[in-house]
Amino acid sequence: MAAPPYVLLSAAGGSYGWMLEALSQQYGGTLESAVLTDQTPASRPFTLAVGSKACEAMIRYTDEEQRTLCLFLPSQTFVELTSGARGQQLLADRRISAIYLDQPLQRQMLLAQMLKPELKTIGTVLGPGSDSQAERFEQAAESLGLTPLIGRLQGSENPVRALTPVIEQSDAFLPLPDSSVFNRASAKWILYLTLKNRIPLIGFSANYANAGAVVALYSDLGQIAQQAVDIINNRVSDAGQLPPPSYPQAFSISINHTAAGNLDMTLPTSSSLVDELKRLERNAR
Repeated sequence: MAAPPYVLLSAAGGSYGWMLEALSQQYGGTLESAVLTDQTPASRPFTLAVGSKACEAMIRYTDEEQRTLCLFLPSQTFVELTSGARGQQLLADRRISAIYLDQPLQRQMLLAQMLKPELKTIGTVLGPGSDSQAERFEQAAESLGLTPLIGRLQGSENPVRALTPVIEQSDAFLPLPDSSVFNRASAKWILYLTLKNRIPLIGFSANYANAGAVVALYSDLGQIAQQAVDIINNRVSDAGQLPPPSYPQAFSISINHTAAGNLDMTLPTSSSLVDELKRLERNAR
């Protein structure tokens, strides 16, 4: 039988602690864990690295006898962390993998089409160095017959100047978890400008819906933890290969009915939206 996983947290408490709690609950027992320090992480056959810093450390120190599953980090961050020769070798050997925190672009855009069937253009804004993310956004939009509109937010540029033309031309707006953009106060301007222009906003966290997005599409900690535990339980041994990195399988949708009402949109229940989106995803494969 495979040994229980070891959990390496990027930091103590907060969302990392909640992730550990969710993992322990889904696993059905207490998991040995540690918080990342300046020292080399403990060598264990199988490690769940929670957060980008823990994942980065395990990329640096994972050896031939270890396997690492990274959790609680966006897809773009994992791609960047594994872009070097060592990361690429670990991926090729299937010794490292990830369950991303964000949702696949097609899933998000299918939801936008559900909310607004006449949708023709879909916008987003990205920070510097996000060319690959922009390319994936364009490909996903075009595969669904949509015209992508991408704003660029550079350095200390006024976010309103970059956001306004994109939002004004978009039929729906899809913010992406780009740290260079959302570490600043851009989120509040996105909420303000989409409301002002009566453009439905699809958020990537429940907080976005609470703040004023029409809907938010996300996977909660329990859903990500369950997927991680499924991977743990399906290991034949500690030396077995890991599955390729993937987006969350299960997801939730939060609705802000007040925001929807302000846009004259009448939406069904969250569970109905989830069921319909799953059906559309199956048909789109």
